[in-house]
This record gives sequence, structure tokens and C-alpha cells, in this order.
Amino acid sequence: MKRFGRAGTKLAAGLLLALALLASGPAAAEDVTEVAALTPELLTSYVTHLPTASFDRNGTFDPQTWVQRTERPALTEALLADYVAGGYVPTLARVETLRSERSCLATAIYHEARGEPEIGQWAVADVILNRVASSRYPSSICGVVYQNADKGKYRCQFSFACDGKPDDGGDGNRIVRESWIRAHMIAEAALRQQQVGARTEMIPETALFYHTVSVSPQWAGKLKRVASIGSHVFYAPL
Repeated sequence: MKRFGRAGTKLAAGLLLALALLASGPAAAEDVTEVAALTPELLTSYVTHLPTASFDRNGTFDPQTWVQRTERPALTEALLADYVAGGYVPTLARVETLRSERSCLATAIYHEARGEPEIGQWAVADVILNRVASSRYPSSICGVVYQNADKGKYRCQFSFACDGKPDDGGDGNRIVRESWIRAHMIAEAALRQQQVGARTEMIPETALFYHTVSVSPQWAGKLKRVASIGSHVFYAPL
């Protein structure tokens, strides 16, 4: 799907609104708004998800071609309601979710690997993102980081999440503050890579576990060792 400019977006939203009103009748506008939250943002989002929208070579929306496409169903209250029910999320909600996910990832990087070289911090971030992509774990970063944290000490996946201590950092000396900022920078970069489907390839995408070299957990013998970075050893399921 090609992107279109701000003017094209406004035109598309206005046209869709007109089509909705024409299809439903003048008295139906309030019903559409109540059922499907008919807002400019929703209409614009709807346009960008349509696979057969008409654009010229410059990516500008072509309303004439749109109107001439008789195979396209008219935009109705039911179509918008289905679109909303199918997973539409307002922009503000998406931004807030992304901010929360970044915070959870940064917090985990800080507490789990702030003393590691940068490559080691990236590797810890990769393990968390690998878990998000795995059906074995929650589908969100915060869900992965705080999995079982509500079940008490030593029951969580990452010890800092259930040790009873505050998870925030960056309030100490200069080194602590710099570590906190670095963790957030790595989290931001890792999320950007995830969004475009890129990987650091420091550890395999199958790597879901790690431990420090100071311990020898029994579960390690049941897994495949795939990397050793800094003071962490990384594993993947057999």
C-alpha cells in the first residue's frame, strides 16, 4: 500500500464519510457514530487497510477511480463495525501500549544486564522479544517480563520482577543514571527493529533462556547451548 499525503488522507476520510451517509440515509449518521465510532481517525485507518484503494503513481488518492469501482461494497455501518471488532485500535491507545512495552523492555535490560557489555544487553533484549514471538509465552513484552510476578518471590521469570524492590532505576549516581538511559536507548532500538522484522542476530531467534555463569541450573542440561556473551549463557529448546 502506498502512502498518501495529508491532503489525500483528509480527502479519503471526507469521501468515506459521504459514502457512509449516502448509503445509510441522512438520519443514519448518528447511528453510525454510536455503533462504529465514526471518527476521521477511524475512517482514515479504514482507508489505509483497504487492499484495492485507488492511488495514482505519486501515491495520491484518486476519488474518481474510487467512485467508478463498482465491485467495492458501499461503506456501511456494518462494515465499520466489523472493522472495529476485527482489531482496530485508536492511535492514542497504540502509542500508550508502545510506551509501556518499551518501559518494560528497558527495565528488564537494566536489571538483568546493566553490568554487561552492550552486546550482552542486546542479547537479553533479544531473548525477551523471542519469547514474545513464541507460543510458549505471553504475546506482549510486559507480559513476558512480569510473567508469574504475582505468584510471589522466586516464582517469576526474571528475579527483579518479584523481589519486592522498586523496579525503577536511574536515581542513583552517574553510572546508575547512564545505565538506565542506555537500557532505554537499547529498548527503543530493539523495538524499532522488531517493528520492521529485523534482528540483531547476536543470538538465534530460538534462544529463550539464559543464566549467569555463576550458577548451574538443572534445567540447562535439558536445553541446547547456543551462545555465551559476557557473564550470560544462552539456550534454546532441544
